[in-house]
Amino acid sequence: MGGFPLGREGIGVDSERLAKLLASVLHEVLRHRVSVDVAFKRVCGGRCAGSLEEREFLYETSRRFIADYVKLQCVAGGRGRPRELARLWLSGFEEPVEPHCRLSVPRWLYDRLYNLLGGEAVRLFEAMSVRVWWIRVNEFKASIESVVRELEAEGVEVEASKAYPYMLKVLKTPKPVRLLKPVREFKAIPHDIASAAVVEALKPEPGDRILDACAAPGVKTSLIAMLAGGRVRIRAVDISGRRVTAMRKLMRKLGVPEDAVEYTVADARTVKLGEQYDKALVDAPCSNTGAIAKDPALRATLKPGKVEYYSRLQREILANIMRYASIVTYSTCSILPEEGEEVVEWALDKAKPEKPGIALCGEPYKTYKASENACRLYPHIHESEGFFIANLKVEI
Repeated sequence: MGGFPLGREGIGVDSERLAKLLASVLHEVLRHRVSVDVAFKRVCGGRCAGSLEEREFLYETSRRFIADYVKLQCVAGGRGRPRELARLWLSGFEEPVEPHCRLSVPRWLYDRLYNLLGGEAVRLFEAMSVRVWWIRVNEFKASIESVVRELEAEGVEVEASKAYPYMLKVLKTPKPVRLLKPVREFKAIPHDIASAAVVEALKPEPGDRILDACAAPGVKTSLIAMLAGGRVRIRAVDISGRRVTAMRKLMRKLGVPEDAVEYTVADARTVKLGEQYDKALVDAPCSNTGAIAKDPALRATLKPGKVEYYSRLQREILANIMRYASIVTYSTCSILPEEGEEVVEWALDKAKPEKPGIALCGEPYKTYKASENACRLYPHIHESEGFFIANLKVEI
C-alpha cells in the first residue's frame, strides 16, 4: 500500500485539516511552479502549527505527499485534483506497476534516462527518493574538528568525506539541519557535495582573479574564497538585484573578507566586463533534474520544454563568459545531456575540454565526444545531487 505512513506519537493532526493543507501546498506548486519549501511557507506561514514539532511534521508530510504526485496521478488516471489526491494519499492506495509511476517521475524523464542508462536509471531514481544531507564546514569561522565536536554534542552523527574533509555527511540528527547550532552560527552551511566538487574543479588559488558568472545565492562563491584562503578577487555576477543583496548579507555572515568579492547585477548572457580573469565559473541556471531529492516539486513541474529553454540559455551564457577567461568551469545540476555533454560539444570550436581533475568524477554519457573530458556525479553512486562538470580551455 502506498500513501501516508500512519502514526506519529505526540502529533495529533485532524485528517481533514491535513488533507486541506496538503492540497493547498500542491496547488501552490502546480500553479506557481515553486519549490515545496516556498509552497509550504506560503500556505503554512506561522499559522498552521502550534509547535515546532508539529510544523516539522506537517512540512515533512507535505514533502512526502508531493514526492508521490506522479504515482498518485497514475492511480487517479491523470485527472486527480489536489484535494482528491490528498485524500487518496491519506487513505492509502495500491502501488502502481508501471516503472515511471512506481518511481513517481514524469514518463518523459524516465524514458530519457532509461535510454541513456538502461536499468541503472531505476537505481538513480530510487536514490532520489531519499535526500542525503551534507554540511560544509566554514573554515573562515571554525575548524573541522571544532564543528564536528559541536555537532556531536547535539547528538548529530556525521561522516567526513574522504575526498573533501570539510564536507560532512549527516548520518543522524535529532533536529532539522538548519536548526543545528553550527549552522545557525554560520560555522557550517548546508552544501551538497556535488556542488562542492564544482568549485574543486575550478581550483581557486591565492591571487586568482575569478569570474563567478551566475553567483547567487553565493554558496559556491564563499567556497571559492575559502579554498583560496580569502586571498582571491571574485567578480560575482547575477541577474537579480534582490538575490545579490541577499548574497552580500550571506558573505558577511560567513566571514568572507569584504575585499574578496565584487558584486555586479547583470545578465551573464550580455554582461560587458572591462577586464580579463584567470578563471571563470559558469554554474548555469538549469532544469534542476539532478535536484529532485532536494525538491520533490520538480516531479510535478518538470517539462521537456523547460530543458530545451535552459539548454539555449546555457549556451548563450557560456558564449559570452568565454570571452573573459582562459579557463572556464561549466556545471549544471542536471542529469540530462542536453544541459551537459551537448552544451560542451557545441563549444568545441571555441574551447578545448580538459579533465576537471577532481576526486569525485563519475563517467558522463559515453555517446558524446565530451565524455572523455568531463565528469558526472550521480545520486545512486556519489550520494549527491546529479551534476555535470567540465573544464574548458579557451583561446582568448
